[in-house]
Amino acid sequence: MNLLLLFASLAAILAVAGLVWLLQLGESRIGDVADAARIAEEQIAGFEAGPVLMSDDGEAALIEGTDGRIVVLKRHGAHCAGRVLVRPLRAHRCSEGWKVETGDPRFGQVALALSKQDADRLLTMM
Repeated sequence: MNLLLLFASLAAILAVAGLVWLLQLGESRIGDVADAARIAEEQIAGFEAGPVLMSDDGEAALIEGTDGRIVVLKRHGAHCAGRVLVRPLRAHRCSEGWKVETGDPRFGQVALALSKQDADRLLTMM
């Protein structure tokens, strides 16, 4: 009886894990530029997205608003977290590409793997 219960429990766990994988639950990648703009507008009151710098890995994005504010997004668990940054931006090159300082120790730095064109745009935002 105990062995049957053990196998039934393992089968149930594998079924739930398979369902989570199939439905892609917990996936928090930023899909594309439009997705990043939508998330920023949802998280920051009154923010209207303009140009978006998207990390190549979908882990983070930098969005400039029509009012000049800049919002940074990054993966945080199963969701994306966003913060408004103050100018001038503080960013430096690193092995992953660029690290942007947020000024919030709990939020930390945000790593962006940017294309050459987006890296040039980042420099103009600083």
